[in-house]
Amino acid sequence: MFCKLLKSFYNMVKYNQLISKTILYLMQCSKGDNMKKAKNKKVCCIFLTAAVLSGISVYSVSAEETKTEIHIVHTNDIHGYYKSTSNGQIGFDSLKTIVSKENADLLLDAGDTFHGQSFATVENGKSIAELMDDLGYDAMTPGNHDWSYGADRVKELDENSTFKVLAANVVDDNGDSFFDNTYFVKTVTADDGTELKVGVLGVTDESFYTSTASKNVENVRFTEDTDKANEVAQKLRNDENCDIVLAITHNNNLDDFVANTSGIDAVIAGHQHILIDKDYTNKDGKSVRVVEAGYYFYDVGVLTLTYDKELGVTQASEKVYTSAETQDMSDADIAGKISAIEKREESVLNEVIGESKNDYPYSWEEIRTSEQKIGRIVTAAYLDYTGADVAMENAGGIRSGIRKGNVTYSDLISISPYGNVLIEKELTGSQIMDILNFTVDLMKENSAVYDLQKEAIKKGEDPYQYSWPNNSGSVMQFSGLSAEYNFAKPQGNRVSNVLIGGKPIDLNKTYKVVSNNYAFSSSDYGTASTQPIAKEYTTCEQALRDYISKGNFEQAAEKENLLAKADVTEPTTVQPATVQPATSVTSPAYTEPSTAATTTSMATADSAAKGNSQDNNTVKTSGYIPTLVALLALVSGGTFAVLVGKKCNKD
Repeated sequence: MFCKLLKSFYNMVKYNQLISKTILYLMQCSKGDNMKKAKNKKVCCIFLTAAVLSGISVYSVSAEETKTEIHIVHTNDIHGYYKSTSNGQIGFDSLKTIVSKENADLLLDAGDTFHGQSFATVENGKSIAELMDDLGYDAMTPGNHDWSYGADRVKELDENSTFKVLAANVVDDNGDSFFDNTYFVKTVTADDGTELKVGVLGVTDESFYTSTASKNVENVRFTEDTDKANEVAQKLRNDENCDIVLAITHNNNLDDFVANTSGIDAVIAGHQHILIDKDYTNKDGKSVRVVEAGYYFYDVGVLTLTYDKELGVTQASEKVYTSAETQDMSDADIAGKISAIEKREESVLNEVIGESKNDYPYSWEEIRTSEQKIGRIVTAAYLDYTGADVAMENAGGIRSGIRKGNVTYSDLISISPYGNVLIEKELTGSQIMDILNFTVDLMKENSAVYDLQKEAIKKGEDPYQYSWPNNSGSVMQFSGLSAEYNFAKPQGNRVSNVLIGGKPIDLNKTYKVVSNNYAFSSSDYGTASTQPIAKEYTTCEQALRDYISKGNFEQAAEKENLLAKADVTEPTTVQPATVQPATSVTSPAYTEPSTAATTTSMATADSAAKGNSQDNNTVKTSGYIPTLVALLALVSGGTFAVLVGKKCNKD
């Protein structure tokens, strides 16, 4: 019986040569006459116990070594923000320190990066690309706003940079990939020294093709993103033999993207302007972690993937840095590079265009829920430049405000950063009424979400559980007309008392209406998008520059064009968003408990219970308790020392 037991233990620990030899010796002893003596039995029992416990310890360490981790630092939707600020931006200077602190294996960006703030736009994205190179970015995928310079400029930035611009589903007129690379492969050294091949693919939501001015993408096409993602993922797995496959995507529908793809271990996303840390189910029924790091450089994400040699990626966890945690983390070399670029751009950006006696602030939320003074100034500039009857500007086209004091060229680019062109169309009074009613209806919908978010903040809840409409930025700001609106009236009939040029609107009359080329191509505004362009003027930013330079622009800020007649009286229902943002210091958020952590805790408790049970059985059947306890303590202590030593070496 004892010999059979030894054979079982031998089979269990035969992977360890020293232990197996020890047990073979004990098996031979067990067949001799000496085993009849209790003394030798006692010795064999002690050796056997030591061998088994040591075997279990070595087995545990060996099992642990089959898993390792890699770390991916990621950004998205920085929109030209570039340095640490008191307003909460982290900036490239602090990002460099984060990359070093996290010992990042990859540095990736998910788009809307090259365009936005004047620092970026005055050099058509060159300044941002230079900083990305200095930080050692591996790859990025373009967002919808990155195309504002035109497709050829985005390709030029790719060709002049060390990082790769990946958009595999963007093709030229011949159907060939527009960019030089459809994917990127990097061999990284994981935490335990294991070398892993990581493949990165990039695709962009094909719906963004119509969200930029047509001239920006006239020589390219956006094909279906999930089909191309599957094709490239398979190539990375089968041809490149990648251990891990990542997707970076600027995407408006992440649930749908993941549900229709396979072979991707994790997705780094952009466009939603929120914190995302959530598992989605792919077409094979596998959970795929999706992360996004907010917007405007308020956050930086660090995605850690646990890799098992047999199972692949088994776990994912996300950490988010905010400016509160990066106050003293600025990298001197990157800060110096930023200063050099700022100095290079000074002569252009610091030109004083005019002077403002007041502040005209910008709020992303407020300009989507009501008429704003900065909106009145912008549209008044369009009216002044063109002499049209009515001027309109979508809320998404205005990106900054005006501060009291000198107004510089930099300020104007920040307000109107997209390089859009001012165009004129001839619209009937009926078409203008449709746009007014659409705007007020959307304002009401936006206001409902905004109210819920503000209330959630007061309660200490997650405000991002409430989603803004995808077209929230289509709310129009106006000049040249005045109107009253009442949210309590039925949808589509909330606008009344419309005057154009001081006279009641004539639904059958044709009016000259100006707006930017992007807005006038949107189907949100009914049949206006199909009307031919009557005239094309200068850029929106140039019209604003001319108006500000005249010195009397502040009068427009005080002229109320949309007058609210009543508060919201009808109930509004807004469903919580399906996306739950990750926890951050600046915005409390609900985070689902980690399944892996819960499983580990349960396993530990279960093992402890079983251990106690085994100890009780030993008390009843063994007469060598003091010896075994001492031996157990010795072996356990040795095992603990081994694990601590491994941890110290790893750190």
